[in-house]
Amino acid sequence: MLARVTERMGSMHRTQVHREGWPAFSSFAVDQYDEPLRRAAAVQWAGRARAEHASVQQFTQLAHALTNVCAPLHWLGALARLITDEVRHAELCAQMAHACWPQGLALEPGVFAWPQPSLPWPEPPPATDETALWAWAAEAIVVACCIGETLSRPMLEAIAVVTTDPVAEACARQILRDEHLHATFGWEAMTAIVPRLGDRERVGVHRRIARALGGFQASTACGIEVADVAGQAIEIRREGPNLGTLTDQQYAMIFYATLEGEILPQLNALGLDGAQAWAQRG
Repeated sequence: MLARVTERMGSMHRTQVHREGWPAFSSFAVDQYDEPLRRAAAVQWAGRARAEHASVQQFTQLAHALTNVCAPLHWLGALARLITDEVRHAELCAQMAHACWPQGLALEPGVFAWPQPSLPWPEPPPATDETALWAWAAEAIVVACCIGETLSRPMLEAIAVVTTDPVAEACARQILRDEHLHATFGWEAMTAIVPRLGDRERVGVHRRIARALGGFQASTACGIEVADVAGQAIEIRREGPNLGTLTDQQYAMIFYATLEGEILPQLNALGLDGAQAWAQRG
């Protein structure tokens, strides 16, 4: 995914994607850190790269569907920004993974594998079925933006705090500057879409939220249940060396705190029963 391309194509990409302040990956002091630490960081950064790459697929499909229902051009413009951001995030994470453990490409290529992304929802309905297409868009937006992107921001804030390496911190902060826009797009879009949904479509959206919450818990909480961290204070602090990794407990506590403090209340504000969806998660 980081393969070289022609200079003209590379220039087009860099102009669009490499914002001012792009991390100086060549300055990463690889010799200052032992290999187990660098491998652990490469695993997490590579996983983030794959997740960001999957978001490119999700948002481009969403843009196609919203174009088919003639969504406002302002929506499409905002969504185009999100797609560009996700390409940037995927490259940032992939380059950070490679910088941490360049020899891993030969030693353990699976760490850097790029499987084809799989969508967490079904294919959109035909463009001729406008009601069904808006309902499908609501399901996709609530999963990708309202839940996924809302979770990403506090995760990246924590990563930026704990890392002790300037390149890893610059990488996290580049991504963090975009994340609030992604979640905002989701909540703003849902504010407009939900009132136009019928009872049947709302049931479908609610079912999709429940499945998504279960999926995010499985992938983000690292097998730690709410009861395991109940009453505990989350502790995010810089104590080195750290190349942008979080512990399983930190991931879990950020997940549950964000769910309780942001996601469920905002779902309720949309007229969707967040607590019920959480109780019925798959």
